[in-house]
Formats: sequence, structure tokens, C-alpha cells
Amino acid sequence: MHRPILAAVAAVALLPLAALAQSTAPQMADQREGRSAVRAACAADIQKFCAGIERARGAMRSCLEAHEKDLSASCKAARAERAAERAKSKG
Repeated sequence: MHRPILAAVAAVALLPLAALAQSTAPQMADQREGRSAVRAACAADIQKFCAGIERARGAMRSCLEAHEKDLSASCKAARAERAAERAKSKG
């Protein structure tokens, strides 16, 4: 007798989690696409300036920032677009 009530309460309690998962999935996909675009556009620059950099959080970004003036135009453009997307998603 209590089982249907508990099931209904559990379902109602889990609805916000399902909505949250659906809303963050596209954002995560966009972030991955943005990173991939920067990696592709900056591949030669990364090889040239950041080849010895470990894949630690923010290390590659820091390396590219340190060589900003030397980066190719396509890499600069991809990084600017990625920064704009990140700023937009943060609100």
C-alpha cells in the first residue's frame, strides 16, 4: 500500500535531476566542440610552442596565452571564439 506512494514521491523527487541532466548535456557537447575546434586550429602552434607541456588542467591554455603574439591568425580566431562562447555560457 505504501509502495505506490513511495514510488510517486521518488519519481517527483527525481524529475529535477532529469531536467538538469538534459540541460547540461548540450552545454557539455558545445564545450567539447569548442575545445576540439581550438585544438584543430592551433595544432601547428601547439606543436611549435607547447610541445613539452603536460596535459594538466589549464596548462595548454597558459602556454598559448604566453605565446599569444606569436600564434597563427586561425588559432587566435578560434581562441577568441571559444572565449566568447565560455563568457556567454557563464552568463
